[in-house]
Amino acid sequence: MFLIQYADRVVLLESNTHMHFRTQPAGKNILALTQSWLGNLEREMQQAAEQARTAAAERDRQEAETRRARIAASIAAFKRKTGLTDE
Repeated sequence: MFLIQYADRVVLLESNTHMHFRTQPAGKNILALTQSWLGNLEREMQQAAEQARTAAAERDRQEAETRRARIAASIAAFKRKTGLTDE
């Protein structure tokens, strides 16, 4: 199993064999998995932001904005923990 562990949850990236460690350099595919996961999160965040902008009902706008904020916080935490941030 390939996962990202946070203090309050674990995110499963993929479940398969250890073929990722047969690559040269060993594990280079894990980076691709992580980048794919991050890209998907960024897309979900953009979709939630669009839903918040176009929501007809205030409740729907707030739910979409809350979802966008949670995703943004996850992305920021991941980037901080992995050194991908410019901070």
